[in-house]
Amino acid sequence: MNAFSRRGACPALSAPMQTGDGLLVRLNPVTGGLAPNLLIRLGESALRHGNGIMEVTARGSLQIRGLSAESARMLAAEVDALGIAVRTGVPVEIGPLAGIDPEEIADPRPLAERLRAAIEEAGLTARLGPKVSVVVDGGGQLTMDTVAADVRLEAVRAGEDVRWAVSVAGDGSSAKPLVTADADAARDIAVAALRMVAEKGREAHTRDLSERQLASLAGWRSFAPPSVLPDISPTRGE
Repeated sequence: MNAFSRRGACPALSAPMQTGDGLLVRLNPVTGGLAPNLLIRLGESALRHGNGIMEVTARGSLQIRGLSAESARMLAAEVDALGIAVRTGVPVEIGPLAGIDPEEIADPRPLAERLRAAIEEAGLTARLGPKVSVVVDGGGQLTMDTVAADVRLEAVRAGEDVRWAVSVAGDGSSAKPLVTADADAARDIAVAALRMVAEKGREAHTRDLSERQLASLAGWRSFAPPSVLPDISPTRGE
């Protein structure tokens, strides 16, 4: 078990966060959900090792409270024994009805998986802060409009095709639109934006990107993602 995470960090299963009622952990199952029998057994484990409070966060993770250092280790062991694989790395969030909502514009799961793989391949997980996140929203009855993220990919209809509207730094109403592109291009632009954030350090977010960097992302037209542009001040002749 790693050292306790600081407040404001993401209290993953391997890095519980100290709160007023003990340690807190969050877990996001790889499957996107749990079978009823697994959920019951996880609840029993939360009662056995914590204070019995298990919550669902706004981003769809399960949050277990009231743990101690020892009981957090025991909880992690039981989660592993139950065969519940949990996500690690940069959070790439999808809606709770992803893939099963008959009203969604597109199933966001394939794009989310490709994006997770691209982020890992680019080596960005260790370079980005714990609160950096991405939303992939396929639309439908339960959208991700109220969930803020550094990068948002939202499915939109383009005739018979589906495109992905890419925006940064906000929720569905406040994020800054960049471009609408196909799935592969949207993935590459998202990774490029995260590379730019990583260049600024682990405290940075897409809200810290310069107008020139945002323009580079919005003007993406080639097969290769845009280069990571430095934040050059206009006083230097730009």
